[in-house]
Parts: sequence; structure tokens; C-alpha cells
Amino acid sequence: MKKKQKNTKPLTLDDLGKFTDDVLVPKIKKATREDFMEFTDDVLLPAIENIVDDKLDKRFGEHTHEMKSYIDSKLTENKGDIIAYIKGDQERDKNWKIKILGVLKREKIIKPQELKILSDLIR
Repeated sequence: MKKKQKNTKPLTLDDLGKFTDDVLVPKIKKATREDFMEFTDDVLLPAIENIVDDKLDKRFGEHTHEMKSYIDSKLTENKGDIIAYIKGDQERDKNWKIKILGVLKREKIIKPQELKILSDLIR
């Protein structure tokens, strides 16, 4: 049994041009518009979508990290102001409750035991 020897001659641009003209062009001409649309829907669009999604994921990941860093730095810068504001609210709330207790005591609206219980809750 003899083995058929392959043609090992290197391809040239002329060979490629002949192959294109003789084989590829006639096959492409036979392809219909529907074939191209189907190929686009099945292959091209999903590939492009994956590429775009990957790039968007990377960009959103970078922006998310930047936003987190920005928020952390602003919270750190304003931590004292935030705590002072919260304590101010607590102090105003406490003062309002003490005034209410003073009015209740002065007008003798509640019993002394109830007044004591309420004042213990405030402090």
C-alpha cells in the first residue's frame, strides 16, 4: 500500500487568490440573506454582547470601587460633624422632655412616683 505524498509546496498569494475566486466567492454568492441573518443572530450578536458585557463589568467594577472609596473618605472627613449633629438631636430631645416634666410637676398633673419614673427614663 503506497502512501500518497502530499503537496508540500508553500502557498502563495496567487494560490490564495485562485482559491478565493474559484471556491469561496461562488459559495458566498449561493448564501442567502437569511443565512447571513441567522449567522448574525446565532454567532455575531452573542459574541459582541459578551465582549460589551465584559467591558461594562470591568468599568462598573472600577467605578464601584471609586464610589466606595469616595464615600468612605467623605464619611471619615465628616464623622465628627455627624456625631455632633446626632448628639445635638439627642440633647434637644432630652431638654424637651425635661421641660415637659417641669410643666407636669408645676401644674401637679401627675403623682410624684410617676414623675420620678419618667425622670429616670429621661436620664
